[in-house]
Amino acid sequence: MEINLTWDLFIIVFFLVIIAYSFVIGKNQTIKVILSSYVAILAADGVGNLVQKYIFGADPVIKVLVVHADNSAFIIMKIMIFVLLTVLLTIRGAFHIELYQDKTRFFSTFLTGAYGIMSAGLIISTILVYISGISIFSLNVVASPDNPINNISDESSLVRTMISNYNIWFSLPAIIFMLSSLFGSSEE
Repeated sequence: MEINLTWDLFIIVFFLVIIAYSFVIGKNQTIKVILSSYVAILAADGVGNLVQKYIFGADPVIKVLVVHADNSAFIIMKIMIFVLLTVLLTIRGAFHIELYQDKTRFFSTFLTGAYGIMSAGLIISTILVYISGISIFSLNVVASPDNPINNISDESSLVRTMISNYNIWFSLPAIIFMLSSLFGSSEE
């Protein structure tokens, strides 16, 4: 049996790893990962845009730091900031998530799985969006023929789908969290 390593296979395996990890850490910690991811997405995009504009841009604030960097430097920087902040906020963040106790074990398991899927989709699609060079704030696309996402998306319909539906992956965890909070029981 021959297994070809493709981007689709990589994404599916990454999804399964994050979903399995969500069951290991539980529903509360998975929500913490999602919330940390939201903060990290905004911070990584903002810092990346500021660095690109003021340090590497046409009108740098400090003329001594004018350096010509290729687009991959910004892509790598945003991904590193995103991953680092997500991990640090999840592990050491000064907030604690304590959701209500679900009425049934099935519902609790279902929600843990749903949050795991949403967490995986949010993290993977964010990394793919950063690789594509899209800025979440300004919707600027780094148009470059050597952009690595061009080759990846040509080979993988899953990558194209995740990037084109990024807004769904970004908003769905918050919607699921809100809906599950509305229909859950509260601890008294």
